[in-house]
Amino acid sequence: MIVDQELIQLCKKEDRKAQFTLYKQCYGILMAVCLRYERNKEDAEELVNMGFLKIVTKLDKYNSDIPFEAWIRRIMINTVIDEFRKRKKEQETIEYTDFDDQHHHRQVEMNDADLRFDAEELELMLQNLPNVTQKVFNLHVIDGYSHKEVSDMLSISVGTSKWHVSNARKLLKEQIEKNKNKASNSQSITA
Repeated sequence: MIVDQELIQLCKKEDRKAQFTLYKQCYGILMAVCLRYERNKEDAEELVNMGFLKIVTKLDKYNSDIPFEAWIRRIMINTVIDEFRKRKKEQETIEYTDFDDQHHHRQVEMNDADLRFDAEELELMLQNLPNVTQKVFNLHVIDGYSHKEVSDMLSISVGTSKWHVSNARKLLKEQIEKNKNKASNSQSITA
């Protein structure tokens, strides 16, 4: 995504048309980030709007040496995490079980054959994960944060972060197996 520096300058001067143009250019990227963390589309759109507001208000801090897309993704991820923390405090207390590394559940490995499905199927499978497990998996596996960073962001222990990633892999593998069985059953019926 290449954004015209002139457009950014106009946005900094609070030009509403320029801000709307920037919003349209960023919307797809921001929504894709939000939908990885939020199952409900309306809530994801609310997060996009919150994130875009932060982007516009922080444009003065944007360093043009950094790719604009990476900068807005980082702000969007931070917005999602902030909102998650706020909701967590407001709505629920989640109990976590700590696992030290010696007693950590074994990693669920997935080979290349297990990974033959499209991005849309993966998105649906991720949305079926429990809420916290989905967020931890996205942050660690998809966005590349370390378990330590994830634990700091979500106020959980490193062991809990590892458990959620392991659990997500296990649940995803189960979903992949179900999909494979459905596909092979439908092929045997049509044959």
